[in-house]
Amino acid sequence: MSATVEIKELGVELSGTRILDGVDLTVPAGSFVTLLGPSGSGKTTTLNVLAGFVAATSGEVLLGGRPLGGVPVGRRDIGFVFQNYALFPHLNVARNIEFPLLARKVGRQRRREMVATALELVQLPGTGDRAVSSLSGGQQQRVALARALVFGPALLLLDEPLAALDKQLREAMQIELKRIQRETGTTTVAVTHDQVEALSMSDLVAIMQDGRIEQVGTPEEVYRRPATPFVAGFLGEANLLPVRGGRCAAFGLPVEGAAEGVTVLRPEDFVLTAAVTDGAVGGTVTETVYQGARLRLSVTVDDCARPLVVSVLPGEHPVAPAAGDRIGLRHRGGGTLRTLADPPPARTAPAAHTTPAAP
Repeated sequence: MSATVEIKELGVELSGTRILDGVDLTVPAGSFVTLLGPSGSGKTTTLNVLAGFVAATSGEVLLGGRPLGGVPVGRRDIGFVFQNYALFPHLNVARNIEFPLLARKVGRQRRREMVATALELVQLPGTGDRAVSSLSGGQQQRVALARALVFGPALLLLDEPLAALDKQLREAMQIELKRIQRETGTTTVAVTHDQVEALSMSDLVAIMQDGRIEQVGTPEEVYRRPATPFVAGFLGEANLLPVRGGRCAAFGLPVEGAAEGVTVLRPEDFVLTAAVTDGAVGGTVTETVYQGARLRLSVTVDDCARPLVVSVLPGEHPVAPAAGDRIGLRHRGGGTLRTLADPPPARTAPAAHTTPAAP
C-alpha cells in the first residue's frame, strides 16, 4: 500500500562536513518524485537516509505518518533498485525475485504466485528459471525492479536505475518504469543525473543544490518557471538576461517580480526575422550547429554580456543562418517573464517549505 513520505528539516553531517542542510519535502502517496541536481548536491544522501543506509544528524523522515528514525533497513517497507541492480549471480531469476519474500517468511506456493505476478508486471513471464547472467541489461533492470516490488512496498527508491543502459533502451525503459509505477500506484522517489529522464517520468521534480532543495514542482513548472538562476541554468539551456526597472533590458519586455535582477529566456522562446522589425532586436550569428531536430545558434545581441543560445527548426527558414549573418530576434510571447529569486540561504533554524500537490 502506497504511503506519503514526509522529510522535515533533514540534516546530515559526515566526517564534519554538512551534506544535507534542512531538506524539506513531501512526496504524496502514489506519486513519482525525482531528486535532480549536480554531483554533491545531496540527492543520493537523501535517498540513503530514506532507505536507512545513512543516519540523519537532525530532522526526521516519516513514511505514512510513521517516523523511520531507528527503524532497521529490513523493516522499513521499502523496495530499492540500485544503480548496478545488485542481483545475485548464483541465483536464477525467480530466486532473485523471491529473496525478500523469504525474509518475510512467505510460504512456498504463495511465493511462486507472487514471483509469477511480478514477472508479468515487468513483462518477463516465463523467465524464472533463467540465469541472470543470460539476460540483457534491460532485462536485468526489470528483474531488479520486480524484486523491489514483489512484496508490495509502501515506498520504492530508485538510484540511477537506467544509468547502465544505452540511450535507446534507456528511453524505452523510462516509459516502462512510469507504466509500472502507475499500474502499482507505489510511491516512488528516484535519483538521476539525466534531466530528460527526470522530466519524462516524474510527477514532481525536486532540484537540489549544496544540500538544499531550491525548487519543487511539476516538470513544466521547474522548466518554464524556474525559481532561481541556478534552477534556470541547470535545467536545459538558458539565457539569463538582466532586468532593469522591471523590464528585460535587451528586449524591453515587462518582467514581473523584483525590478532588478535577472530573468530567463529559453532557446525556443525566440523567433528569427530576416531584418530588425518592430519588436525585434538586431543580432549577429556567431555559430550554427545542426542537431537533427533543431538548429542551435549562438547570437550576439547588444546589451547582452554573452551570446544568446537560440533554437530553430531546420525547415523553419529557407536558408539556414550562417556565422556572420545579421538577423532580427523577437520574443515568441505566450508567457510571463519573472525576475528570478536569489537562492535560499543556508539554514540556521527550522523553516517551512511548501511543496505543491501532485498534478
